[in-house]
Amino acid sequence: MSNIMVMARKEFVDLLSNPVVLVVIIAYLVYSIFVIYDYSIVFFGGRPGVTVLFQDNPGVACANSIFYSITWIGTLIGIIIGCSTISSERFSNAINTLIVKPLYRDTVINGKLLGSIAFLTFTMVLIIATFTAGFLILCGNAFSAYLLDYLARLPFVLIFALIYVLVFLLLSMLISLLVRDQAFAMILSILTVYLSLIVYFYTISAYIDNILPGSGLGGLLVKLSPRGILEHAQPLIMNTGVDAYDAFLDCLPDFLQLLLYMIICLVLSYIVFVKRDIL
Repeated sequence: MSNIMVMARKEFVDLLSNPVVLVVIIAYLVYSIFVIYDYSIVFFGGRPGVTVLFQDNPGVACANSIFYSITWIGTLIGIIIGCSTISSERFSNAINTLIVKPLYRDTVINGKLLGSIAFLTFTMVLIIATFTAGFLILCGNAFSAYLLDYLARLPFVLIFALIYVLVFLLLSMLISLLVRDQAFAMILSILTVYLSLIVYFYTISAYIDNILPGSGLGGLLVKLSPRGILEHAQPLIMNTGVDAYDAFLDCLPDFLQLLLYMIICLVLSYIVFVKRDIL
């Protein structure tokens, strides 16, 4: 267990000192500030005819803004973490050193997975803290009055978004293990996000149903797409008609479906790392 924690700590530090990861996170923080500022302008009627979703409850509306941001941009962070976890070791030949030391391969992969998940969680918490501070400063009393509603939704927003992003993090890790060219692995990982997105769009599913009428394949693909699952769950978890816990229970089937995807990617990554020659 101590070896796993050592590996996890090493992975966390490596990601924290990775220039590419740091640049993306800094850019994400800057982007978040612009999103918060733009949100405040729309919220206070600065753009006539435009409103924020769930504006009748500013706490839920702010939670929804965070939910959208950390799932949409968070997938990029997840992909970079997943690819960097393997590529950085390959480029430095650290994997060669690790697997010839008295460490089991499962200890190495367990440590890497734990460190990656911890770093992703840290990044999401940092973004949420930035959004919260921004909402308090720019939206003032209008937000503070609904602060309890906001805080009640936040844990469910975090855990749902974390599982969603972990699907792509683990998928990118799996691709990096299977594809030796890490630049190509990164491109393939980004394509998985794009594929999930375009499958969700109604026009794509309708086009498939036109090719295969009566098959229901288009609708099935939407339901299987991670983005489709997310879009179905978002209005449920933000339902202002019920409390935060009941809202999460309403979208629990979507959560469990994403969790299943995550477990599948996790198991496949684990098997490939332990059984396959990855040098």
